[in-house]
Amino acid sequence: MKLSSRDEEERRLAVLALRDHPFASTMPLIFKAMGDESWRVRKEAVTAVLQAQPLEAPVLEALIAALRSSENAGLRNSAVEALELIGAAAVQQLCAHLNDSDPDLRKFVIDILGNIGCEKCLPLLVRALDDDDMNVRVAAAENLGKIGDAAALPHLLAVLEGGEIWLKFTVLDALALIGAPVPLVSLAPLLKESLLRRATYDCLAALGDAQSIPILLQGLQEKAKNAREAAAMALMRVRERLPAEKQTPLVDLRLQEMSGGPIAKKLIDSLHSEDPVVLSALVRIVGTIGDTRAALPLLHVCRSERLRDVCIDAFRRIGPTLLPELVDHFPAAVPVERAVIAQLIAKFGDAGQEKLLLDGLLDDSAQVRRSCALALGRLKPQGAVTRLAELLDDDEPQVREAALEGLRAFAATEPATLSVLASALTRAQLPAKRRNAALILGALADGERLTPLVKDEDATVRQAAVSSLGRVELPQALSHLALALSDEEPEVRLAAAHALSDHGGPDALAPLLLALNDSDPWVQTAALKGLALLGNSGALPGVIALLDQASGPVLIAALSTVAALGGANALAPVEQALSNGDEEVVEAAIEILSGFGCGWIDGHSDLLLAHPHWMVRRSFVRALAKLRGGESVAILDRALASESDQLVRGEIAALLGRLR
Repeated sequence: MKLSSRDEEERRLAVLALRDHPFASTMPLIFKAMGDESWRVRKEAVTAVLQAQPLEAPVLEALIAALRSSENAGLRNSAVEALELIGAAAVQQLCAHLNDSDPDLRKFVIDILGNIGCEKCLPLLVRALDDDDMNVRVAAAENLGKIGDAAALPHLLAVLEGGEIWLKFTVLDALALIGAPVPLVSLAPLLKESLLRRATYDCLAALGDAQSIPILLQGLQEKAKNAREAAAMALMRVRERLPAEKQTPLVDLRLQEMSGGPIAKKLIDSLHSEDPVVLSALVRIVGTIGDTRAALPLLHVCRSERLRDVCIDAFRRIGPTLLPELVDHFPAAVPVERAVIAQLIAKFGDAGQEKLLLDGLLDDSAQVRRSCALALGRLKPQGAVTRLAELLDDDEPQVREAALEGLRAFAATEPATLSVLASALTRAQLPAKRRNAALILGALADGERLTPLVKDEDATVRQAAVSSLGRVELPQALSHLALALSDEEPEVRLAAAHALSDHGGPDALAPLLLALNDSDPWVQTAALKGLALLGNSGALPGVIALLDQASGPVLIAALSTVAALGGANALAPVEQALSNGDEEVVEAAIEILSGFGCGWIDGHSDLLLAHPHWMVRRSFVRALAKLRGGESVAILDRALASESDQLVRGEIAALLGRLR
């Protein structure tokens, strides 16, 4: 028989063929395939079970019985997958097995109910917290957290008063998942248990409020590194949840009192952690403390691109007093550290380090050359223009662009020197140099010399010239930009549309309307955004005419423009878009309509709650709850009852939890 073949693909095709026969006659074979050694065969078998809807009680019982198959993990896992996908239809029979004599079966049933998200099973899972088997008790706590119903809180908190330490671990995780407020008095005693400290701090990270701040500040003194780091992360999470006006008095000032002391030193030493999430919290704390001993450890953390921005912010908080140590370290620093030091010199405006930056333009590392070029543009020391101009021929594109940006910054302080450089670049044969000339002339606001470059033979030069011309006050600029809308290259036309939007004024209306007919969707989108910025309702007929043929990003931009120009009286096309086949268009329409109140909801709620794409359903329930508040509970209850996607169910449940 093919199901016994040694060939995996032959066995998979055999399962596929079984779908064409009545399930009752093929069930034994399909269940055999659910235990196949190949996951591909097992997957086909699970799909065959799911296609046999509606499933009769004997089939569900057979699946539950397969959970006992300790000798065949593949069959057991397939049964778990099938039952979870069957979902609500399997709940009643699953619950009937919560008193089974086999603790392993009870645990599997609880796990499945938790993954289904069955709130109706809450009393049964609560009862399982007192199960004779430790693994079942832990599974009950874990899955109460997954279900996320705050009604479980009193029962979970009761476990914290006694219970085994491993069960308490799971309860703390469950409380964090549920996310409902928990009395601090229930959590604080757990810190006396050294093994529970980290888990307690993690729970406070999710649930803690201002009252937990003293405990978390105290936690920064923990001897155990993992507990200390968990307290640091929790403190930063709680701080983020505080109103802005309370963050400084309740947290920042208390941290600043630690500067120069032993607690600050311990936290600085912890900057060697390998966990980026931990490091992010520690860096923010160390920056707030303001201890200059953190200079080199923070610089080391900067080697991580993910953490570099938060480190730069920490340096900013500590201030320029740490620069001398960083500058002394510059020769021994790795390239990324040298680049950061150059960035900090510019940030703190230390003009005394001009030589270091100028020498850095010759560094072997492109990253350092780039950073030094940008820093010189920030500080604008006399005579740096010539040195920066040399980098326009650098081998690395990122360095050339940084040199160009640095040069443009000198437009106000050394316009004559820049003008001479631009003249030379304008005459260059290489298009890249003429492009640079266009961008420098834009910084100099030299429209007279820009306009010839709008007609350059090279598209990149024309694009740069058009972009620059949009920021120059020149009487004939508008006519040049309008002419650029007919350029053969879409990038140039796109630059022209953006430039016309930047230029603004009533004379930009006609060219932007003309750009709505462009063959490139990005040009059309830019023109639409420009028309929205102009705010001239005379553009409305032209935009509405585009709607019938537009799709994707163009249609989304057109709908936004219609709403911007016509206001509440022009929303009919936006409401029509709620029936569009593109889910991104529907989501955009929901967002646009939400800005004008809730009058559209009743006429479209059934359509949107039954939309085939989960993102649309999620966007609608969010909008509904935001616009109607408590009045939306009835609709949300109905939505929860029919929703199949776990992510959307979780969203609806969270909204109901806040609104009831």
